[in-house]
Amino acid sequence: MTWSVWLVPPMITSIFFVLGVITLYWSILNWATAKAESQNRPVSIKSIRVAVGTTCAVVSVFALQLIVRDSHLSWTFTNFQLILLIFVAYFLQVRIPYWLIVLAGMAFMLFNGNINQPLSWTYTGLFVIFYVVSYVQSTHLWRWPFTRYATVALGFALPLWYLVKLRFNLSWSTYAEELINYMILVSLMYGYFKIQDKDRRIKDRLFQSANWDALTKVQNFAAYDRAIGYEFRRSTAHDIDLSMVMFDIDHFKCVNDTYGHLAGDEVLKQVAGTVASTLKAVDSKIVLYRTGGGEFNIIFPDYTVDKTREVAQQVFDAVKNLTISYNDVDINVTISVGVSALSVKDSNPLDFYKRVDANLYHSKQNGRQQITVG
Repeated sequence: MTWSVWLVPPMITSIFFVLGVITLYWSILNWATAKAESQNRPVSIKSIRVAVGTTCAVVSVFALQLIVRDSHLSWTFTNFQLILLIFVAYFLQVRIPYWLIVLAGMAFMLFNGNINQPLSWTYTGLFVIFYVVSYVQSTHLWRWPFTRYATVALGFALPLWYLVKLRFNLSWSTYAEELINYMILVSLMYGYFKIQDKDRRIKDRLFQSANWDALTKVQNFAAYDRAIGYEFRRSTAHDIDLSMVMFDIDHFKCVNDTYGHLAGDEVLKQVAGTVASTLKAVDSKIVLYRTGGGEFNIIFPDYTVDKTREVAQQVFDAVKNLTISYNDVDINVTISVGVSALSVKDSNPLDFYKRVDANLYHSKQNGRQQITVG
């Protein structure tokens, strides 16, 4: 239609269609990411990217096939199917279980009414292998990435399009033309994603620097401020338990004054790493935040104060047993800890923070190296 009515070659409309789908993906991704971040809650950019990209790909494939599935032109969107496979497997790096891809292929054959065709089963098998190979090469930093990318894309397109040629009795000229169009689209998509990926990496670096402490590799005060705001509203609105731990490295200033600031940095890194590992072993959803020089906060959503006290003891013991070697000197580290649960008297997150901080202050004023719960 595009050629006969608008005098536009099908290849041109194919380019704009593919770029349009990808642009739609980026637009929805940016909107979904901004929406999640605006709620002041911890957000996984990768999870959002995978969810949005997979949804766009699946909807696009089935929507397009719905248009032509009962016609003699049901092969016309083959290139788009292959492009969307590369999009999900190579560019989004979505690791889908192989059996699930096979089930999706069977669903697609049922959708088209050709599940009893041997060629369709062969096509589905190759399609699954294509997906696996595309995913594997996307996760390895091999040399000549574009050459490998293009070789894999063409290597699977040749037999897949040959099966389509046999199934629909296409001419060799149509076969060659579709492969040429396909490789043009594959190359354009690679370049487009390289540009978009560069922009995404810049945004990711800005996000990391704004939310993560560069020294200890744990989240910073800005991330804590967003998280406690979200958890406070969630807890007060739904009457959900919320507890918090705040701890300070004992005599941290003396470490800096005695051994130097590099020694202090090493203490911070090892304490943060030890506590983060301890928390991960207990509950991977618990997050450690560095909120000051030697001060750290841990938020416990859905935890009672008694349950939090148990985890705080594990953290306390892990640090107590920590010996940090620096320039042939062994530095023993301890922490003072404050623990508290959200109270009906807390009108905002700052009230909650002050009460936990008061418990920490009590531990420090009464000899340090202890836990105060209140």
